[in-house]
Amino acid sequence: MDKQNLLTIGNLSKQTGVHIKSLRYYEQLGILRPAHTDPDTGYRYYTLSQIPVVDAIRACTFLDIPLKEFTSFLTEDQQRIHYKKLISHGTMLAHQKIRDIQEKLHLLEKFQKQMDRMEGLRRHEGQTVHALPEKYCWTAPYAGKQHSTDYNVLITNMFDDINRNELRLGAEAGLLSFHRSSGTERFLYVEVEATKRDARQLKEVVRLPAASFLCSIRKESDIGKAPLVFPELFAQEYDKIIMETELFSGDYDVVHPKFELRCSLPPEGK
Repeated sequence: MDKQNLLTIGNLSKQTGVHIKSLRYYEQLGILRPAHTDPDTGYRYYTLSQIPVVDAIRACTFLDIPLKEFTSFLTEDQQRIHYKKLISHGTMLAHQKIRDIQEKLHLLEKFQKQMDRMEGLRRHEGQTVHALPEKYCWTAPYAGKQHSTDYNVLITNMFDDINRNELRLGAEAGLLSFHRSSGTERFLYVEVEATKRDARQLKEVVRLPAASFLCSIRKESDIGKAPLVFPELFAQEYDKIIMETELFSGDYDVVHPKFELRCSLPPEGK
């Protein structure tokens, strides 16, 4: 074969600005096949018309389009590039990134509000009343404490379940207990944003209505001590929601974390 009009892999690298290792990787993926490989030396040669193919591959890299998908934008003979399809796909991915970033910003804003509330709680000595909004929580039966092996394993599995159901995380997680005349139920909970009706119908998702809570800072996790922490409230007969969540303030103590224990106040008129 006449190699006069062919480019060595080194020349192709110089003319495209793509490292030789990357060009070889493109070959391994099957998206940039050499026009000729010398059977004696193993040297690879390319044509000038393959430079636009390299440019299109770089466009995919820039747009974060997986290179394994590049063949869908290229004819089998590598003579035509479907740029309209490539740009359309890149636009779709870019919009998805924007949505993902907006979701992360939304979650960060919720975390910031939660930290501000918790820092305010720490500045006040004794118990304080806080009005908390409606929440949707992904729950699993659990009667233990936070920061235990069982807790860590269960909450990890819950995060996986939440992700599989394509739900967005909220800003809280911890322990949840319902004290009713019929008995007590205890759970581990992770706050989620169940904006869709289908999500609210999942058996794991529990709605907590907006309510006022008496809140107390604790040095250890033990939601079972709520009757001792809030004796006046437990002396009254009404259905209670007890929540325990870790205090995430601006300076988090990993050795001696603190917890917020909450008990819902009686409904108005009781």
